[in-house]
Order: sequence, then C-alpha cells, then structure tokens
Amino acid sequence: MTQPETSCSASGAAPRFPVRRGACPSLVNPMPTGDGLLVRLRPAAAGLTPGQWGTLADLARTFGNGLLDVTARGNLQIRGLAHQDAAQQLSAELSRAGIEIRSGTAVETPPLAGLDCAEVADASGLADQIRDAIRQHTPALALAPKLAITVNGGGLFNLSDAISDLRLDAVRHGGQVLWRIALAGDARTARPVALVDEAQAVSHVIALLELLHAQGSASRGRDIAALVPALDEACFPAELTAGPVNPAGVIRNGSSAVLGLRLAFGRMHAGELESLMAGLSGLGATQVRLAPDHALLVLGLPDGAIPAAARLAAEQGFITRPDDPMNSVSACPGTGFCAAGRLDTQELAGLLASQAPDLLDGSCTVHLSGCTKGCAHPSPAPLTVTGTDAGLRIVLAGRAGDAADLNISLEEFRALLPALQQGIAQHRQAGQTAAQALSLSGAAIFGMAP
Repeated sequence: MTQPETSCSASGAAPRFPVRRGACPSLVNPMPTGDGLLVRLRPAAAGLTPGQWGTLADLARTFGNGLLDVTARGNLQIRGLAHQDAAQQLSAELSRAGIEIRSGTAVETPPLAGLDCAEVADASGLADQIRDAIRQHTPALALAPKLAITVNGGGLFNLSDAISDLRLDAVRHGGQVLWRIALAGDARTARPVALVDEAQAVSHVIALLELLHAQGSASRGRDIAALVPALDEACFPAELTAGPVNPAGVIRNGSSAVLGLRLAFGRMHAGELESLMAGLSGLGATQVRLAPDHALLVLGLPDGAIPAAARLAAEQGFITRPDDPMNSVSACPGTGFCAAGRLDTQELAGLLASQAPDLLDGSCTVHLSGCTKGCAHPSPAPLTVTGTDAGLRIVLAGRAGDAADLNISLEEFRALLPALQQGIAQHRQAGQTAAQALSLSGAAIFGMAP
C-alpha cells in the first residue's frame, strides 16, 4: 500500500538478521527487523472504537515509522520503532489511552465470539478461564513464546483453519455442546485427545500445559502429541469441516451486517487508518475488530451507510470485495520491511496480477514469502513462492519452508509468468479452477520440468 516515510534504524540502514523461529515480538521484547524494531499487540478488548484506532495510528507515527500490520492470525503490529525506549514509551501511552494489551500465552478466539449468529458456542468465557488459570498457576508455567491456544466456538469467522499447539473446538455431540481438545494442527489435522464439557475443559488444558512445561520452555504441541492417548473418534463433526467466510466485503450476521476489510500485503499506513476511522465514525460504526487473514471487521454500521463505508475503505487501499483478485494473494512485508526478507512481495504480486491473472481466480491462495518462515500464511498453499539468497523456491501444495518443486531465479520466474498463464488455460478442463489445474499438472504448468 505504502512505503515507510522514514527510516528508524539506529544506523540509518537496515541490518540483516538471520531467520528466527520461535520468537514473538512484544512491547517488552520488540524484534529487530528490516525497518527498525517491531512490536506485536494483542488488545484485551474484543474490539476497539474508531477513536481508539485513531489513537493507535497516531502512536504508530509517533513511535514507529507509521506502518501497521495485521497478521495472518489477526494480531496487530507496529513497525519501525527506533529503539527499546520507544517501545516502553509506546506501552505507557497505550495505557494512558485506556487500550489494554494482553501479554503471556496467546489464547485465541473467533473475532465475533459471542456475536456470531452461526457459532456453536461463545468461546470468550472459556478463553478467559484458561487465561486466568495460566496466570494463577503455581509454579508459573514456562511455555514457548509462540505457543498458541485456540478456543474455537465456530461460526462465520471460525478458527478451524488456524494451526495451534493446543486447540478446543466446540462440537454438538449427543444433544449437547462439548469441547474437542486436540494437539498440534488445525481442526482437521490436530490429534484429538479429549471430548469434554466446559466445566472439565480448563483442567484438561492445564494438564497439557503442565506436560509442556515439564518438557521444557521451547516445547510445542507436536512435542507432546505422542505422549497423550488419542481420542477414539471415527469422524470429524460437521462443525470442524467448514472454514471461515472470506473476510472481505459485506457479511450478513443475522439481522445485522459486518463490513470486512482485508489489508493488501497485511499492511496499512497510519494516515490511511486515520482517514478510514474518522470516516467510519461519521457513518455510525461503533467498533472495529481484528480478524485472521489480515483483516478488520467493522461493526455497527447502518445498512444504508455500508456502501459509503466500503468506498471510503477502498479509497484508502483496503480490499473490500470478495471477488478482488488480491484476495488470492497472501504476502509478508518482504524486502525493505523484514530483515529476513529476500523477495519484494509487493512487486511480485503486481506481476502475477498483470501477467497471470487466471491464477488469481479466488480458488486458491498464492503465498509470497520473503523467507522460509512463511509468516503470512503458515498453512500449506497450492502455490508458494519463497525468496532466498540464491533466488526463488517454488513449492506446490506446501509451506514456505518445504522442499522446493522448482528452484529458479527471479528473472526466470518473471519470464515464466506468460507460460504460467497459458499453462492454467491448457491444463484445466472446462469449469475447473486454477487450484484444480495446479493440483493436476504440478510443475508442468510452468512449462518446464523440476
């Protein structure tokens, strides 16, 4: 959407840092990256008012370089802080503004928990019980910084696709709502270990966290999966098979409507955010919530104000339509913003849109990753392009760090784009999608052998 206005690195040039796994940036421990220090914020409130979002925009400009991210998991990041003192000052100003930020182990719930007309259960109360139990545990649990617990009540914006160390999914079973507890994966791939009611859920979670604690502070869900007896479950309940709706556009939630806005490349500038929030406030919006897949959800708009709100958001660079081709692209900030980045993801997305538009038909995600961490899209994607010091790695039906199907230079990839566009047309049958063409033809769709 925009480039940073200023450089906030101490030397004036962004240093190069190795790819780091397992680190989680926070106000206490900001992470050095390509455009200064990065902090990740998890607001305690389910949503913030437009005025509070305006405050965040102002703080991002004051203490950072004016760029904010919404991550694949729906967390907020402020980029470009110059030094540790700036993070401490930012923390103090957030507190003064009444914006409480959660710390500790991430316990995630669907963005409309308690409001989603299609949810199986409201996950927010159980999530709060888990947070309290972790906070009050004696001795304190030593858990991995990036360990994630998902409490998925289902619904329109369910978290069935979120990969988590420990997950609780609400299911209907025997005429009641139970919580299916599973380890290491999304709702379809995680290993189920218990099916309990809400009253039993917290003790089961704490027992698993104690097992992780005993294995060491770097342990993740996958490290204990084999130590816990699996639940004998013949099939997945239907609630676990449907993914969330596309978070771009107008989504009906019972008698009300939610306006979903996706961030191109997961990034917005403070000025864009301020203009958006000022306009939304004037149109009657009461609350804006963070959502997975690099999105914001606008609540409280009268139906008659939604078209004007969507036009305003589009003018500020947000994706407002479910059929926008850029919905098919999941990209990290890339070079110039992340020290590990070896790919200009924004440039490459533009090339794909102009030279291989049939690829972006909405049937699949194209993941553009600056490095093998794959932060923008942790799950497998039909097509992933990863930047490395040696060039590009093309991964089909996998993650950024998986073995490559093709290793080519950026120049070779640019030259292959017309062949990719032609290959989709040639390899798919009538009525098939780009995703089906990729699945059926593999690397041959590029017109070259692996």
